[in-house]
Amino acid sequence: MTETMTGTGAEEGAPASVQWRIPQEFHSLGLELAPAERDRYLDAMAADIWAAGTGYQRETVAYWYKRIAEAAADDGTLEAAFCLLRTADDRVTTATLSVIAEPIERTADVRTVVAGLVEALSDDPANEVLEVNTSGGPGVLVLSGLQMTARGGGDGTGGSVTLDLAQASAYLPCLPVSQLVVLTLTTPMIQDFPDYVGVLAAVADSVEVSMGTRPPGLPRQEPAGGHPSTFSVRDVFG
Repeated sequence: MTETMTGTGAEEGAPASVQWRIPQEFHSLGLELAPAERDRYLDAMAADIWAAGTGYQRETVAYWYKRIAEAAADDGTLEAAFCLLRTADDRVTTATLSVIAEPIERTADVRTVVAGLVEALSDDPANEVLEVNTSGGPGVLVLSGLQMTARGGGDGTGGSVTLDLAQASAYLPCLPVSQLVVLTLTTPMIQDFPDYVGVLAAVADSVEVSMGTRPPGLPRQEPAGGHPSTFSVRDVFG
């Protein structure tokens, strides 16, 4: 699915937009819905995905994605989605994908912006920070690990659940609209992280700044299918 953020272009008053494509395997977390309506939507989504599963599985999945959607909405996230898939070796794998945008000063030199991002993001010793290339220009990739703890649990016991997560974020300066687009993919399936970095690379390559109105009917290429079987940031980002 294609999502669009509108804004003002380099020429004063000129319409502009930033577009990106979310892979079709990802389902919206319903950020556009009111909280109660979003909870019902995620309950229905979990029931649909886990139709052959147990009630506990459906409740736990819905619980986690409600917490993720709540945090994303509080952070002003533009788009958030999740996937829940079965792998070739018959495992279940899952990840979330979010898109945010932050204002940045317009400059003629994108490399200066990228260099500043690398310096700032490298301050956290937990981050592995790399300059990368996408079809729309240079950006910054940050790889990190984190823990997420949710109190209350998904099983009604009132306890807490902690997950170890792997996270990859692509920072993409979109200077014509003075915005920094940040794509973040997070997964608790550490063994699948290399594949998900490939997914993130495909979404990053789909980001496009359009000046003026986009002619109707122009196709946008879907992110490339298939994922790398071994981890190489340079292979997937160039």
